[in-house]
Amino acid sequence: MAFRIVVGVDRSPHSEAALRWSLSEAQARYGELIAVFAWQLPFVSVPGHFRRPELEQKSKDSLVDAVSRVAPTPQVPLLTLVAEGDPAAVLVEASKGANLLVVGTRGRSPWASVLLGSVSQRCAAAATCPVVLVKLGAETASQRTTFDLDRIAPL
Repeated sequence: MAFRIVVGVDRSPHSEAALRWSLSEAQARYGELIAVFAWQLPFVSVPGHFRRPELEQKSKDSLVDAVSRVAPTPQVPLLTLVAEGDPAAVLVEASKGANLLVVGTRGRSPWASVLLGSVSQRCAAAATCPVVLVKLGAETASQRTTFDLDRIAPL
């Protein structure tokens, strides 16, 4: 079985950085990549204003466009997955059986993340595989940041 990486893509610069990092990592490990986009019906709307089939098709088109911009000719097998639901829940579910889940992170302050909720934070807490959080500027495997675990204070 190939090394499988699941990456969240939402067209933000942060998710594009995560996609670039994931492509580099998948190539280094001779693996495959699954790019995932989650969509939801708006919470507030006029009844009947949004149609699921149209939103789903727009989501699929958006994902294909984002992936094509970042990787017009990927060097690894790259699949796309569009699912309706909460982004963190969709990513965690898609990563079951994967070797790695990768998401971009904006790097908000701890207080803003608590107030707003963070997809990357929720994925890191709930995923059953290792999770990599990619910030802008760290898109390739050669730019990884390593941590000295002995210097990190326990919670």
